[in-house]
Amino acid sequence: METLTSTICDANPFLFPADTMECNISFSLSAIEQTIECGVGSACDVWSPLKQEGEWNRKVKIFAEGNKTACFAVHLERIPLFHIATTVGPCIILVVLMTITFVMPIDKGDRISFGVTIQLSMVVSLVFVTEVLPVKGALPFFATLIVVCMGLMGLFLFFTIYIISLHDKEGSLSPMAKTFFLRYMARFLLLGDLTEKEAASGDGETGLTDDVAVTDVEAPADVSGTTRQPSGPPTRLEAAVEEQTSCLRHLIHQMEELTKAVKNEPEVSDYTLLTQVLDRLCLVLYVISVAVAVPMTMSLGK
Repeated sequence: METLTSTICDANPFLFPADTMECNISFSLSAIEQTIECGVGSACDVWSPLKQEGEWNRKVKIFAEGNKTACFAVHLERIPLFHIATTVGPCIILVVLMTITFVMPIDKGDRISFGVTIQLSMVVSLVFVTEVLPVKGALPFFATLIVVCMGLMGLFLFFTIYIISLHDKEGSLSPMAKTFFLRYMARFLLLGDLTEKEAASGDGETGLTDDVAVTDVEAPADVSGTTRQPSGPPTRLEAAVEEQTSCLRHLIHQMEELTKAVKNEPEVSDYTLLTQVLDRLCLVLYVISVAVAVPMTMSLGK
């Protein structure tokens, strides 16, 4: 007697795309005089070799329980290569691109637009994951991780908007804030002591202006005009003095041009240095948050 039977098994896609599924089917006999036993030499109570069925690797096992029940077990393992290439890989690339976004120069407005584009791409990836799986009641671990990463991306983008708003702000920080952020926090983030950088830029401009002022004062007058005789060719001494005077005038002119160029350069304010520290801190916290989100999502999802 042959019988065609269909059944439904619940899948647990939490570990997608490396998830597995096991389905057990039992047949019982009601007749007292009939029993079920495994034949001698049969492949009973032993798993069959793996066989590929679409995106699954399948193995089966037949066994008997209590001489009244025949059991049929099916074990399915998903082949993850396709979903790693089409789903997992692009999401990892998007997370890496968001990390690169936080390395972009803080004075560029492209960082926000680039980050928002990555956010939208993560939404598309999440929709694709949920459409691929027959989700019932719970999201897979990977989909939950995408939601957590999207939340972290949005949070740190808000931090970036605030940091950009501080970049062009004028004024000085309080001595306590300058010491904490520009000295200790900057050293902790491997930026060096930014208070020394600020002091060096200010001292360099002042010293250059003073040198030019001294040079202007000590510049000799036109010696040739006062010592040269009204008639006759100039002597050797007069020609040498005139040549040296011309060179000195040229040097003074170059120093004046250099001083103007230095004065026209934008000054590095305390808030500009503060944005460098906050931007590096934002990058470090984002990387740590993404790294911590993986085990936390795994433990909370189980």
